[in-house]
Amino acid sequence: MERNIHGNGVFPIELLLLTVNIVLPLFLMMATGYAFRRAGLVDARLIKGMNKLVFQLFLPLSLMQSLLRVQPDSVASPKVLLYGLFGTIAVAAVSAAVVPRFVSENARRGVIIQGLFRSNYAIFGIPLSEAIFPQGDGGVAAMMVMATIPIYNILGVIVLETYRGGRVDVLKILKGILKNPLLWGCVAGFTLMECRVTLPSSLTSVITKFGQVASPLALFCLGGTIDIKALGRNRRSLTFMSFMRLIGVPAVMLAVAYAMGFRGVEFAVLMIAFGSPCAVSSYTMAAQMDGDAELAGQQVMITTVLSSLSMFLMIYLFKGVGIF
Repeated sequence: MERNIHGNGVFPIELLLLTVNIVLPLFLMMATGYAFRRAGLVDARLIKGMNKLVFQLFLPLSLMQSLLRVQPDSVASPKVLLYGLFGTIAVAAVSAAVVPRFVSENARRGVIIQGLFRSNYAIFGIPLSEAIFPQGDGGVAAMMVMATIPIYNILGVIVLETYRGGRVDVLKILKGILKNPLLWGCVAGFTLMECRVTLPSSLTSVITKFGQVASPLALFCLGGTIDIKALGRNRRSLTFMSFMRLIGVPAVMLAVAYAMGFRGVEFAVLMIAFGSPCAVSSYTMAAQMDGDAELAGQQVMITTVLSSLSMFLMIYLFKGVGIF
């Protein structure tokens, strides 16, 4: 499989299977949560409690674990990391300027804005980059975790806190940021990584095992909240958001990246960072911060399913023209 993907020939079916194998497990976890809720094996109260647990414990440890995996001396150009960082801020700023003009409800505004700038790079980044470049270059993908995860969470808190009430309260926003457990998970992981602290193996094992629970449980809870009939009510928002998340944002950001001279593994990592579906944690955060959790969950579900096609097309296109 590796020879076909990385050699002279590029076989569409194998690239498609590559992305499907990443996307399908996410979809099946959501489907399991939906099936259990429909069967009455879990109820809304239990799902709400599990969501809170994911937000307060498992996701912070998952973020911490992701950063602890990054080697401080990983080879990655500061230029590509800065582009990932400031590119995310630019997408968030443009979204914050445009979305409120067309969406009237505050709870939906924050959710849509967050969905547009916050991708699922933490889940897609390393596996896809390693599949495209199996001979190495994993340092760039790993370091991009450090550049994107903290800013995703900081901007997510700012956006959701801004639209949580009826007006912008700077002090309340700052308090919300400082109290957010996801941010502290990033701070702890980054500090330990930079200080090159080696944790005891028993503690590392606990962090790893708890961190591994985050995405599956978040996806299970997401599936348990999905109302298929509600997809029709949110059709326009979901159509706009899915198009922009999977096509609009990557088209603009990758065109700029190409013009700036990014090629090879750096371009591929930026493609994954800006072209991945909505982050699972965007649903969890919206549910805990009075956003429209129904819409947030639907955004994750729809973009995750459609990303198997969009990501495949991007890999096939850019691989075919020799950008990486």
